[in-house]
Amino acid sequence: MGSGFIGGAQPLKQGKWGTLGFGWVNLNLTDWYQEHTFIASYGKEIFKEGLFVGGSMKLLKREFGSDIYTQIDPLFQKNGSNTSNFSHDLGFLYRPNSKYSVGLSLRDFTQPNVGLGSEDKVPMEIRSGFGYHQRTLTFDGEFSRRDKDMNVSMGLEKWIYKVLAVRAGFTAGSRNRRELTSGLGYNGNYFALDYAFVFPLGGIANTAGSHRFSLTVKFGQIPERARWEYESEDSEVERILEEKTAQIHSMEKELENLKDTSRSGKLESTWVRQQIQKLEEKLKVQETKDLEEMKGRLFESKLETQKMKKQIEELENRIQRITRPEKPQAIVPPTAPQIIPQSVEPVEVEQAAPAAPKSYVVQDGETLQSIAVKLYNDENKWLEIFELNADRLERGGTTRPGQVLLLPQK
Repeated sequence: MGSGFIGGAQPLKQGKWGTLGFGWVNLNLTDWYQEHTFIASYGKEIFKEGLFVGGSMKLLKREFGSDIYTQIDPLFQKNGSNTSNFSHDLGFLYRPNSKYSVGLSLRDFTQPNVGLGSEDKVPMEIRSGFGYHQRTLTFDGEFSRRDKDMNVSMGLEKWIYKVLAVRAGFTAGSRNRRELTSGLGYNGNYFALDYAFVFPLGGIANTAGSHRFSLTVKFGQIPERARWEYESEDSEVERILEEKTAQIHSMEKELENLKDTSRSGKLESTWVRQQIQKLEEKLKVQETKDLEEMKGRLFESKLETQKMKKQIEELENRIQRITRPEKPQAIVPPTAPQIIPQSVEPVEVEQAAPAAPKSYVVQDGETLQSIAVKLYNDENKWLEIFELNADRLERGGTTRPGQVLLLPQK
């Protein structure tokens, strides 16, 4: 006795329109009896992500061999030596994520009659199962019922180096059915080869088991990874890095927008500072080298922008002095003498050497901007503090508690 199967599947529009399948199943007993099943199938994901529905239409055909006994048998003389009928299957599969899957199938639910001379309906078979998937390990279970027979199966599959599979399983059911199975599998880019050995422990006597082989050939372009399949470790690391980089860029962009809005006076400065402080706290969580470099580039951009603003203001003042006619200086009436402090000579103010800069010890949580507001009541003074202490500040103008800074004259 032998059995065989040949089948194929073709995705439509890369699976967007579903998948078509076809197959042929054969069961034969030398020259005495044969069963042929011709299958056409279609399946598609519908309604909910991860929910698949499929159906099959089958042509069932039975053929009986011919010998001297069948030639004189009235049953075969009246009805011939073969019979056929159509049958249908229906199946459901739900896989919400890469770890779990459940399925249900109804085979021959129309229960076609394939009897020769008398009624012989094919009983409906109900199968339900589940699967638990890890990156290289799969565990599944199945329950089936056909007429009065019920069976329970459990299986385990382990992949080694993504190309070699080792499998084992056990089945128990009605009429003392007990089977032990084992197998191997190889999965290549364009073909897969599988082998299974089924050894009966009960129910069937005088047998040493059966061997089953299968060959799968893959045509066309290799499809991308399905969303329920585990991605490779390299792809996972690359994806996480891209997500973190995009998150950092988004937070920095939001931070810059808030600061620009604050400078234009569209929001209250207190609220803006709170929002900026919250965003800066979020950025501090990303303690990575890439984040520090991005903060450095952000600070250098702010520094250049502030310098350009000062240069533009100086140019505007010079243009105004050139284009505006010089007004005569006001003559101070003799009755209102100018009061000059005795400790400072008016003529010597411009020629005197600048006083030595003051120093300041940085407190916990202070920045150049907060120090400028605290000491000068002018947030823009932070640029002068930075230029005076550029040799002792870290990249990005970051300050440390206890650090001594030189301060410009007010």
